[in-house]
Amino acid sequence: MNHSEMKTARLSLFPLCMDNLQEVHSWQSDPATMKYINPPHTEISQTVEYLEWVTGQWQKEHQTYYSYGIALNDVLIGEIGFSFGCGKCGRCIKGEAAIGYTIHQKFSGYGYEQEAIEAIIAHCFSVLNADKIKMSCDTESIAELQVIQRLGMQLIQDNEDCEYNDGKPFKRNIYVLNNPNLQ
Repeated sequence: MNHSEMKTARLSLFPLCMDNLQEVHSWQSDPATMKYINPPHTEISQTVEYLEWVTGQWQKEHQTYYSYGIALNDVLIGEIGFSFGCGKCGRCIKGEAAIGYTIHQKFSGYGYEQEAIEAIIAHCFSVLNADKIKMSCDTESIAELQVIQRLGMQLIQDNEDCEYNDGKPFKRNIYVLNNPNLQ
């Protein structure tokens, strides 16, 4: 299956790899960028471990997780990833894709998030023939909620109790977008 680079009006999306270590660490170590995601990486070895895992996913014969770098004018500004029908993450089942993304804080608020998500949604619907797309959103992340609403996603579960990797509790909502070609 072809998962090569994707282009949007302003962005390039490409499979993340170890060559992107410094740029990925720049946002994964930034507390403001990682506020609604996971605790920031305090050591570059954590980012190395993450990218080794991501690279391993690209090598799998039956891949279920995909992580793309988001580049603006050849500058890596974030990443967008999705699991597809793995059934293991608890966020998606067969035929569904669950999307998550991270944009470095200094590039947030310019519409890059939505542009990258729209490209991944189109890819999931047209290339992977996904039935639906799911996204979750920390209930305190107003900016992410606005992106999800502009995408036309519908709320399917609200105020789910969750924990960050560091054990701190938070609430999240889950949204879905059905493949319009299947309706």
